[in-house]
Amino acid sequence: MFDPLLSSGSTCESRSIFVEARQRGFDASKMEAIPTNREATRVKSGYEGEEPEHPDASEAVASLQMYVAVGVAMVGAAMFGFDQGNFGNVQAFETFRKEWCIGRYGDEESCSAEGSLDNDAWNDGFVTWGATLITFGAAAGAILLGPFLTNKLGRRPCIQFGGFICFLGCLMASYLSSHSVWMFFIGRFVTGFGVGVSCFALPLYNAEISTPAIRGATGSLFQLNVVVGCFISCLITFLDKDWYTGMLLPGLAGAVLTLGGFFIPESPRFVMEKMLHKESEAKAYAAGTRYLKRIRQGDVTAEADEIMQQIKDEMDIEHVSFLGLFKERNLRKRVFIACCLAICQQATGVNAFLGYAATLFKECGIESPIMFNSIFNSIMIFGCIAGLLLVDSKYGGRRCQLLAATAIMGPPLILAGLALQFNWPGIITMACVVIYGVGFQFAWGTIPWIYPAEIFSMAEKESAVSLAIGFNYIANAAIIYITPALMKWSTPGTLLVFGALNVLNEFFVFLYIKETKGVPLEEVPDLFRRKPKHLGEDSFSDDVSDNSTSEF
Repeated sequence: MFDPLLSSGSTCESRSIFVEARQRGFDASKMEAIPTNREATRVKSGYEGEEPEHPDASEAVASLQMYVAVGVAMVGAAMFGFDQGNFGNVQAFETFRKEWCIGRYGDEESCSAEGSLDNDAWNDGFVTWGATLITFGAAAGAILLGPFLTNKLGRRPCIQFGGFICFLGCLMASYLSSHSVWMFFIGRFVTGFGVGVSCFALPLYNAEISTPAIRGATGSLFQLNVVVGCFISCLITFLDKDWYTGMLLPGLAGAVLTLGGFFIPESPRFVMEKMLHKESEAKAYAAGTRYLKRIRQGDVTAEADEIMQQIKDEMDIEHVSFLGLFKERNLRKRVFIACCLAICQQATGVNAFLGYAATLFKECGIESPIMFNSIFNSIMIFGCIAGLLLVDSKYGGRRCQLLAATAIMGPPLILAGLALQFNWPGIITMACVVIYGVGFQFAWGTIPWIYPAEIFSMAEKESAVSLAIGFNYIANAAIIYITPALMKWSTPGTLLVFGALNVLNEFFVFLYIKETKGVPLEEVPDLFRRKPKHLGEDSFSDDVSDNSTSEF
């Protein structure tokens, strides 16, 4: 999803909370802080004599302000969900076709509910670009502006600025469109740009303000709220057929995000890191501690010590460049796997269903495609919950859940295509599509964002994960762009193609994905070596390395 990550596969999810939790020195599966040398990092503030005992950082207690901040971050996740779910329904509104199709891409007959399905000028010249431009915008925002704002101004300004841009873009694509196709297209791009900017910082902010004990839970809520946002947008567009309202939905969430940002504090980690480059360590420590006290109860000394140590450790790391990713065989293999996993996430076809929901479901013979899309998205919520509960449990894992999910995605889509081709009862097609949706959220919606961050060291992670995200954007745009052509060729064939791609995904996961659940991060690269380490040799056995402990 074009979390976004990422994506349900997309922009927000690409910077998922699990990724950031691991980058900041926590194992999201166990939520245990990595030990640091507290005595070496402690900045004394006038205390003489033996230092008092302080609570461990993992025992930090959240304040009400922290929950408010997390709540604002959840609005950002819902904004990304609204962004994914609204256009798939709005494109089928009679008021939308009357505004944009009649007189530009056809007459009343060719722009009707039935006629528009075969109107190539409408589908290729307007609908496809309306769906694709938001993807390009999100990629541009996350790559060009998000990193700059996050690192220079802070997490909070980046979130607010992105929310405001999203709101402005939605206005341009609705009430301020002035009946101009180009204004609508620009608005779609700007909407995506704002989502990309916000979603670059949101998971990072969420990880940095949450206590270690609930960091994993807030990460799960982030992904869940993306899916819930999709469902809410489907429900609203089912109940209200005003296309202006439908197009404005992500912007309304963006406005709440912009205003809500004034009531939440900056990330203590950002404050401490920024000050450390300008002032003394003591001043940086004191400034970060002040912000930390706003989102914690009780003594924050241990957590402040840990943050300072992590910042200093990361400052000493020499990061691998993009070219450096291809110099060593084991690293090349991991880069290949990370990028292919991102492509495979899009090859599942989920963004075809989200981006062209009403049109695709109508082509499948479903009489009320918008109602069915609402049901489809509501049931996916349960798949998401199940997947998030299992991914770090003894019954689940990365590899086994991807295998299980793909097994219940590919065959049902193939069966749905055959049912449509041979005019079998429509309930077969609908049931197969619902099973497919549950399977996607069970694993493919989240794991492709978790996994790349787990298989690279801190020195490799920044370049490698960025490259994988780039491939995700490219694949996402490609799927959205080619789907109308596939549907024009054959709707049953479209389902069969995506079903076949899911079967290929199964082979990829079986051959290349190693289980990383419960494996210390520093040992993960060894999982991908070819021969066992023996007498100092730099190798590791695939037989030994595929040490999945899953009982799923």
